[in-house]
Amino acid sequence: MSKKATYDVIIIGTGSAGFSAVEGALALGASVCVIESGKLGGECPNYACVPSKALLKTAALYRTAKQAREYGIELGNLSFDFEKLMRYRKHVVKTITGGGEYGDRYLSILKKLGVDIKHGEGVFVDDHVVEVGGENLYGKAIVIATGTVDFIPPIPGLSDIHYWGWKEAIESKRLPKSMAIIGAGPVGCEIATFYNTFGTRVTLLQAEDIVLPHEDREMSQLAQEGLLEQGIDVRTGAIEKNIVNARGGIYGIHVERMGQVETVAVEQIVVATGKRSNVQKLELDHAGVQVTKQGTLKTNKEQQTNVKHIFGAGDVDGGLQFTHTAHHEGYVAGYNAALSALKKHSAKKKVDERVVPRVTFIDPEVASVGLTTSEAHVQHKELLVGRYEIRQLGRAATENVHMGLIKIIVHPKTRKILGGHVIGASAGELIHEIALSMYLNAPIDKLAGMIHAFPTYSEGIKAAASSLSVEM
Repeated sequence: MSKKATYDVIIIGTGSAGFSAVEGALALGASVCVIESGKLGGECPNYACVPSKALLKTAALYRTAKQAREYGIELGNLSFDFEKLMRYRKHVVKTITGGGEYGDRYLSILKKLGVDIKHGEGVFVDDHVVEVGGENLYGKAIVIATGTVDFIPPIPGLSDIHYWGWKEAIESKRLPKSMAIIGAGPVGCEIATFYNTFGTRVTLLQAEDIVLPHEDREMSQLAQEGLLEQGIDVRTGAIEKNIVNARGGIYGIHVERMGQVETVAVEQIVVATGKRSNVQKLELDHAGVQVTKQGTLKTNKEQQTNVKHIFGAGDVDGGLQFTHTAHHEGYVAGYNAALSALKKHSAKKKVDERVVPRVTFIDPEVASVGLTTSEAHVQHKELLVGRYEIRQLGRAATENVHMGLIKIIVHPKTRKILGGHVIGASAGELIHEIALSMYLNAPIDKLAGMIHAFPTYSEGIKAAASSLSVEM
């Protein structure tokens, strides 16, 4: 082994959390080294959020084009080129990352910031030393930001076939004639939306009794209705018993539903059953870092693990698994790691995840922030729920939009907003008005009293808030 290089902060992983950890550590003048086994920038820009949303944009354009005749526009014989769709995805990724083997844009940024970059798998030797590619690195403080890996369910026969994960589904050059997606969370529903739009016969298999089960129940029901209307075969309460490799390139999935066994025959199977923390190769026991029973890092509000100079951030800690929360946690972890390394006595930063909006980019979009109706009922005896159907808006009439709902959940005594939920056009943008009101602790009357431009979808937020303002 070579002589150990020494840094104030070593950051393992350069995804959303890792990159923000760099920013946090550099804010205090710490020397930083990052370790990355894949492409700089991690999953979001290279494989997940960015490329998937690029593909969903192509699907939205194609759906709009097919509806053009309703507006008096004739486009002739509408067609698409699947290979070109995928080239557009690659173009968008290159725009964000800079392309290249590791991500030239991120590489340039880190070098300009004076950050050392080590490519390879980081493994703990002890609580200060990380080995990568035969080199030992000493860190006064360390941030673990290694993200997640796919959870593959133990379905008999699954390992014997060539199934896709979400990454293969996003990068495929082939458009299957039929597809079964196991899992109907946000990822599964988005993949279903894309492939269904371009003609794949999609079956969505969900073990729970509804799609998007972590959303407000009413929003999940409306989302499921939307998927069904688009021609997606949604089967809830479905437990996969086994998978067989049938003849002619067709797979058979034996599914138990409502006491009966059904067979789903498809050309391609996609597994979208969630993720687990990516800590298996780190040798955390060498550093004394504890994990939960679920295998996630145990961190506090300062993103600190049980080892005082080792921090964790992003999806690896088992909390909210969003790019925006990873950015927030990463900065806090990097900043606090630098405080520890430099032995500064300034106040540590703490994560503030009281208000975290989330969006599922299907058609129509589903967005939410705060508590669902059922969660709010558990925490509070009384609730007020403001509602407004988007189809009643002038903007909806001009754009031929017939479906959508806005819900705002309010505490009747404090009049503070506990949660907000939107399904419909521009839901991902609309939710932030509710989120900002929550963040500022503004009572519902403030939101109801603000003038909103006509004709916009944001008028629906005012209308939902106003329905509660009258009641109070």
